[in-house]
Amino acid sequence: MKTRFPIKAGLVALIAGSALLTGQLYAQSAEQPTADAQVERQSAGKYEHGHHRGGMHKMLRMLDLTETQKTDVKAIVEKYKAQRPEKPSAEVRAANKAQMVSVITNANFDEAKAQELIAANQERKAAKMLQHMKMQNEIYQLLTPEQQAKFTQRIEKQGKKR
Repeated sequence: MKTRFPIKAGLVALIAGSALLTGQLYAQSAEQPTADAQVERQSAGKYEHGHHRGGMHKMLRMLDLTETQKTDVKAIVEKYKAQRPEKPSAEVRAANKAQMVSVITNANFDEAKAQELIAANQERKAAKMLQHMKMQNEIYQLLTPEQQAKFTQRIEKQGKKR
């Protein structure tokens, strides 16, 4: 029995020491954010209300637009925002997901149904991409030749990243 008591005391001391160290680490990290925390904070800024704040927004800032150009670009963006189709309701999205799960989990794979789901998804994405490209074209037409060159260069550079 006497041999267990020192072991228990050692374990309690070890646990207490680790608790104190953990407390100090948390206090230190609150004062001085780690590199990971800084990266997370920077990444969080990319998204605002579900929209990526990089791509087009960043590119336009790099073009040094005049006030008139900024006003015109905002008008174009608002025009296309108003034309954007409504996002499918939660019920429609849930139904689409249920259909997909049904195709995947069915004992007999229904290729025709899978093709139908894929085609519907591609159609939605294609319409969205077409609208975005039209908007970019209208914005491009507002730019000076120098800005157009930078714009083109930036788009070509983005294509190489992917």
